[in-house]
Amino acid sequence: MEEQPWSAAGQLHKDVNAVECQPEVQGRSTDSQTDVLLVDLNNFARYPTLPIGYLASILRASGMRVSVFAPLMVGVRGVMREARPHRFSLLAAKLNHLAAASGSALIRQWRNRLAAKRLSEVTAHEDHVLKGFQAELERARPQVVMISTYLMYRNVCERICAICQKQGVAVIIGGPYFVQPEVIKDWIGIPGLTALAAGEVELQLPAILETLLAGGDVTVHRGMMAAGPQGEVRGEIAAPQKEIDEVPYPDFSDFPWEAYPNRIIPVITGRGCGWGACTFCSDVASTAGRTYRSRSPDNVLNEIASHYRQYGVSRFVFTDMKLNSNVAMWRSLIANMQNVAPDAQWIAAVHVGNEADTGLSASDLRAAAASGCVRLSTGLESGSQRIIDLMKKGTRLDSISAFLHNASAAGISCRCTMILGYPGETAADVHASAEFLERHVEVIERVSLNRLQVIAGSTLHRSAAHKSGRLAGFRIVSADSQTAQVEYRYDELETSSHRKAVMRLLTAAHRINSRELSPRAREFEGVM
Repeated sequence: MEEQPWSAAGQLHKDVNAVECQPEVQGRSTDSQTDVLLVDLNNFARYPTLPIGYLASILRASGMRVSVFAPLMVGVRGVMREARPHRFSLLAAKLNHLAAASGSALIRQWRNRLAAKRLSEVTAHEDHVLKGFQAELERARPQVVMISTYLMYRNVCERICAICQKQGVAVIIGGPYFVQPEVIKDWIGIPGLTALAAGEVELQLPAILETLLAGGDVTVHRGMMAAGPQGEVRGEIAAPQKEIDEVPYPDFSDFPWEAYPNRIIPVITGRGCGWGACTFCSDVASTAGRTYRSRSPDNVLNEIASHYRQYGVSRFVFTDMKLNSNVAMWRSLIANMQNVAPDAQWIAAVHVGNEADTGLSASDLRAAAASGCVRLSTGLESGSQRIIDLMKKGTRLDSISAFLHNASAAGISCRCTMILGYPGETAADVHASAEFLERHVEVIERVSLNRLQVIAGSTLHRSAAHKSGRLAGFRIVSADSQTAQVEYRYDELETSSHRKAVMRLLTAAHRINSRELSPRAREFEGVM
């Protein structure tokens, strides 16, 4: 699940036929207009960025003029999820793992530098992105620049702040991980930064900007963080937005639709995760991931119908951490999707849990396929039940197996995520993962296999940091508060038996990923 900058949801758009469905937002109504430039550093390759859509809609609803800058607008390609394998992909994956798990710090550092350069087109073409931003800044002449960003774009954000500082333009930065104290403290001192948005502040943004432009202290608004005279952090993190039906629908009219291979709209039905216990997960520690809250079915269906009319779009990606967190919502979507968006096709992530009713029975999945569902992703994470239990995944391998067979039989393309190197994992566990893939090769169409990434604030990070020595062979080396990345060492990864097992697992995953997707799912290749 990708990160959700600013807020995981935020919905409003300009369709006059849907005005009666829209909740009001706080703010002013005045003849004098405020000009705001929104900067989208998320830059997805296949669909507009949802948080930018919500920012644009809420600010416009309060009478402000809004412009949007995204790297895609100046030819910088967006983040592509899971590119199709090439003839050397398996060899590259094996070499990459050997370098990442090497006992040599120099080899690991070389590999990490190379990976960082290839991480994103924004990073690779930073100067070009900044040149495009400067041109838009001069054209739009905003009073405020608001940046929606991932932490990996720290350097770009610093350079944007420097540009704006020279021109006397205020800058507010928001993103999913500005609810972690370590991150806030590190970012708050960026020269030229006016404030960080920490927590779900979207409905208060018009009032916040009014205070800012009147020369007031924005930290009187909960969720706005700024540096004090001695560099100390001032302000409080905003609490989760409870009534998310109050958040209007997003406005995607600013995005360069011609730059996308097809027209796909992102929709989110709930914030957080209905399970929310996986120890490795950082999403539940993010801005919108704190606690689970669901929109009402009618609110979501009205949004989908509105996008269908406004943009002529019938392809949707649900960006919920787990779309079946609210089973009633899940079934309502299935029952009504074709009514509100005829010929719709859609994809989502689901949790195959141990609850009595997860909404994922064979009949549910047949109904989902009939409603236009063409792909579902689920967190397999490991083919070892022991590791799944250590992760607190709340699922059983036999349940996942049944789900994969039932979904495939219904005509739904299945994608699984997997994690390599969880504390306690042995070579035998990795072989179990490979064996699971080998036994399910006909019912899994894509595997996203990733080495364990420890993120600051996750349950695993807190546990490892405060219970040093309790996780055998696993230790925290350092934590980078700029990026929330935690460096660790796990001795088992450096054993020959573990490496041999990983080679088998990589081969099994490559075999699956090299196949063509089902025709119905091909329009969503690389989306998630």
